[in-house]
This record gives sequence, C-alpha cells and structure tokens, in this order.
Amino acid sequence: MSYTFTILSPTDTPLFTHEFGTSRSGGDGIARFTTAERAQNPFILHSALDIVEEAQWGQSTTATSAPMYLKHIDKYQNNFISCWITGGNVRFLLLTRPRDEALGLGSGGSGGGGARGSLAGGRAGLAGGAGLYSPTSPATEEAVKNFFVDVYEAWLKTIMNPFFHVGNGEVVKSPVFRARVAAAAKKYL
Repeated sequence: MSYTFTILSPTDTPLFTHEFGTSRSGGDGIARFTTAERAQNPFILHSALDIVEEAQWGQSTTATSAPMYLKHIDKYQNNFISCWITGGNVRFLLLTRPRDEALGLGSGGSGGGGARGSLAGGRAGLAGGAGLYSPTSPATEEAVKNFFVDVYEAWLKTIMNPFFHVGNGEVVKSPVFRARVAAAAKKYL
C-alpha cells in the first residue's frame, strides 16, 4: 500500500505533504506510486474537498456537531480518501493506494501475490478474507483513525509554537513533525 498524507489550510493551501508506504504485514515503508500517480495525487485530494465540505457543513448525524474523523469519504479509481477536520477548519487528508493484488487486479499469476499486499490494520483489513482491500472494514477504519489522532496531537504541538502562523498559510517544515507523522504511519498503517 502507498499513502499520501496532506494537511490543507482553511483556504485549501497545502501546509504539509508526506508520502509513505505501509510498514505492516511485511511492508518496507516505501511509497510505490508511479510518476503519473504521484503527479495526480494532489488533484485527487483537492477533488475530495467538495465531499469534505458537504459532510462538514451539512446535516449533523449527532445531536451536537459534525465529527472530526469523517472516515472513508471518497474513491477515485483505485484510490481511497479519508479525512480528519480540526476545530480550526484545517483538513487532514489521507489518500490510500492499495496494491493491485489487494484489489483483485493483479496479473493473475500464481504464487499468491495478494499475500504480499499490505493493508492498514494488517490482514484484518481484508474484506471477508477474499484478499480484497476494504476501506470500510472496522480494522482499517480503526488504524486510519488512530493514525489521525497521533498526527492531530503532533499538529497541536506544532501550532502552539509562537513562531508558526497557520493562519498565514505557512508550510510546516519541522523535521520533528515529519518524524512524528512517519512514526504514526509506521505504527498504524
């Protein structure tokens, strides 16, 4: 699996972007995006913002307000997008690109190529044990939510820095923040 994690300001300006691969189920943590996919990822993430705003400002499912974690909100081709919204209207978007074997799109060769496909939450992220990735499975949703919670805690510590001004659309350049995002990705995804 390959992931692109992006933090967008309230004005839809990218503040932070990080690509990584899965570290679960024998993954090496390296993103496997092609050059074309890597160029297309920002556009896929920005196209999901319409759905994010619809969920954010639309009817609430609870008596209080809309939740921060919106779960799986969009799919484009073989890419799945999950979202977390902070209280300051900063959006965390996670684009997940499962391996083709995990989607059932492999070349069909023998050798169980799907066994190498790594999923969020480990092998429990497989839908019905059929070897297919499911972004709505409880194990996958829990892994993504835990990732967002850890990143949100690191984000809060970053924006409390008096030298960082998120309102000005300042890009996050902190190596400590990047390391914390990478550690959360390695731990949960």
